[in-house]
Amino acid sequence: MNKKELVQAISHRSKISKDQAAKVLNEITSRITEALAKSDEVKINDFGTFQLTEKKERKGRNPQTGEPITIAASKAPQFKAAKVLKDILNEKSFIEKFVSTGKLNEEEASVLTYVFEESRKAKEAGEDAKEGKLVEVKAIAETLGMEYPEAEMIASRLIGKKILNTKVFTSQIDEVFLRGNYRKYL
Repeated sequence: MNKKELVQAISHRSKISKDQAAKVLNEITSRITEALAKSDEVKINDFGTFQLTEKKERKGRNPQTGEPITIAASKAPQFKAAKVLKDILNEKSFIEKFVSTGKLNEEEASVLTYVFEESRKAKEAGEDAKEGKLVEVKAIAETLGMEYPEAEMIASRLIGKKILNTKVFTSQIDEVFLRGNYRKYL
């Protein structure tokens, strides 16, 4: 992805103009550059850290002639990816982590996976992410082959564990949506 494509993606996802998206991107890169120039590090939660590293003077060889040369000391930017980013790149599911740490059982994991997939589909379809994707417990039960009370009980447990959140959740109203900051519970 180049800068133009990144600006287009930001514009599309954020529903702002391409000019505004370009200004935002330019401002972010400028602030990161300024911080690095001051030897400050820039931490972006769930993404990574930009920092400055200093390379010492060292011996090397001219690749064309093979003669020994001295490579001058220099400063270079470095990016260290956050664990969440590494997990995403290595396709480690946060749901699998919940199961492996004992925070979820298999039924809870299947319900959470369903809600997560519905939320992902809604985002891809361009629905407003601020509203959250409403998922009916009835749809969960039908899709996963569960009895309605069982699906409702599992959704209630996930809400109790603060993995799912609800705008209104009672036995009469069957709507839950994925909490945006689930990573803090890992």
